[in-house]
Amino acid sequence: MFDKTYVTKDVEVFEGDSKFLPDLLYAGVVSHGSNLNGFMLKAQGEGPHPTALLLHGFPGYDDPIDLAHALRRCGMNVLRFHYRGCWGVKGTYSFTHCMEDVKAGIDYLVDENTVKQFNIDTNNIFLIGHSMGGFMTLTHACDERIKASVAISPYDFGLIGKIGHYDEKEKNEAFEMYKTAQAPLNGTSAEALMQECLDNGDKWNLPDKAEALANEKLLITVGTRDTVSKKCLHHDKLASEIKKYNKNNLTEAFADTDHSYANKRVWLAQTVAEFLEKIINEK
Repeated sequence: MFDKTYVTKDVEVFEGDSKFLPDLLYAGVVSHGSNLNGFMLKAQGEGPHPTALLLHGFPGYDDPIDLAHALRRCGMNVLRFHYRGCWGVKGTYSFTHCMEDVKAGIDYLVDENTVKQFNIDTNNIFLIGHSMGGFMTLTHACDERIKASVAISPYDFGLIGKIGHYDEKEKNEAFEMYKTAQAPLNGTSAEALMQECLDNGDKWNLPDKAEALANEKLLITVGTRDTVSKKCLHHDKLASEIKKYNKNNLTEAFADTDHSYANKRVWLAQTVAEFLEKIINEK
């Protein structure tokens, strides 16, 4: 059972068998031979539990672990991992590899051994991601195994690649950001990542996927003071395109905050939990 009220309160009493207490457990997510250092925040109770794959951004300095704990208190399992080639995970870092790793994470969640171990409700599997994680979320939102998706200030690397061929200002801003992210990454460079975006812009650009995304239940949150995933660039066109095909499946939530939701962390958790509870309870 998922209860959004636990976003802002503790679970004081655990009922039932002690083996159903909340826990933090190793999750053996493997992608193309690399162990992604996965872990599961297991929800309290016998279950079955709705379960989310929560994806961090690029390169992962700003970790949404507070959101993971809030959703776990509400009764949701939350799977976390690092992408290949970052934060000690073996392999080479690239955005393409990140996409493959997300698919590996979804595959892991529906594996019968994983379902049994964590008491997963396979009818209620969700993707949630921040920044690059939001981009990865929307890239995989049409996977039939995903019930709904939450993109928190998604940063569209496809869009950057597409406009980077003619918009030097946005290209240079992105390149400078890529340069600041190299410390935890392996086998890549700012130049390589920018070239990957330029080479794949037409294929990755999210507004070009709007017709398919319009069929999915989506929550997209936006910080109106965000200077990274700028609303005018990374949200407005995408939302407009989605609504051309279907105005009913997209939920938008706006807050007077920055890219990290520094002053709106509780609001963010409440907004996400409210959306998830609604989707879970839909008949």
